[in-house]
Amino acid sequence: MARGKKRKHAHHKTTARPAPAPAPERPALSPRVLLAGVALIVVGGVLAYAAFGSGSPAEEEPATDTADLRVPWVDPDGASPIVGSVDVNPSDDSLWFSTNTGLFRVEPGSGRPEQVTGRLTTDSGSGDISEELVIRFRGPDKLIASGHPPEGAALPAALGLIASEDAGRTWTGVSEVGRVDFHAIQISGDVIVAGRFGEAAVSVSTDAGRTFEDRTPPAPLVDLEVDPDDPDRWVGSTAEGMVTSDDQGRSWRQVEPVPNVRFSWPAAGTLYRVDPGGAVKRSADGGRTWQDRASTGGEPQALFAEGDEHLYVALIDGTIKESQDGGASWTDRVATGQD
Repeated sequence: MARGKKRKHAHHKTTARPAPAPAPERPALSPRVLLAGVALIVVGGVLAYAAFGSGSPAEEEPATDTADLRVPWVDPDGASPIVGSVDVNPSDDSLWFSTNTGLFRVEPGSGRPEQVTGRLTTDSGSGDISEELVIRFRGPDKLIASGHPPEGAALPAALGLIASEDAGRTWTGVSEVGRVDFHAIQISGDVIVAGRFGEAAVSVSTDAGRTFEDRTPPAPLVDLEVDPDDPDRWVGSTAEGMVTSDDQGRSWRQVEPVPNVRFSWPAAGTLYRVDPGGAVKRSADGGRTWQDRASTGGEPQALFAEGDEHLYVALIDGTIKESQDGGASWTDRVATGQD
């Protein structure tokens, strides 16, 4: 109901006036015309309600609570990337993965993820971080990462490149803090290569991430991998298909129209990929030819190869699959049915 000021009517005396002449009679409306008019009024009311509501204030949908999720370590309907990365800490062989609900660690021999929350200190503010990160180990307990802070944190919306020397307990800003959200971070020797989330851009650093130069792929990258023995050789995927570069991203070639592929390149002679739907393939020639392996049995979000034969795949429902025979067979490393 519209709200406003009520008009005040002045009191005054009335004087008699001649009655107006009777109006000429109008022909009576037919029942069919009356019914049509009523129908138009009803339809108009329904459309107005649909467009403008009842007039009551709209209620905001509450944010997703991890208690409402099937598993607390992933929200399949939440912010993208749903699973940002999978990696293994060389210090203790623990499995790590980052998702839109947090950064998680799984101890060797365990199937239970434990959330890791660290404290980030930058020139622009400090705060706790865990969800919406992309991580990569560059040594025992040594991490680099990027992403977004939790809502309401006293931190820049884009974290740039950050680093931890103590397995994610404390973090410091390295570069591009407040400016860039890196995605698909990869390391090859002294070179760091990182796609920029949602942009047709890849940033390359040759000084441990202190400075970057930009490259322009054909489209925003879904995933990116770098030859561990040759930082000039890249393979990536977009929403349209697979692309490669042999000159560190200065030029690109489209190779297959398969979208949203995930990669892992553990050795120069071994490159893995997992396609939408879960089909796993292996290449011994840098992606020119592929050999079919087995399927993960679910929709993949991230792939990591710890060695030539040891693979992990994170699925959209929070399951982490493991293969120790180059993708020929898979078992659950983290199962969504666990308590």
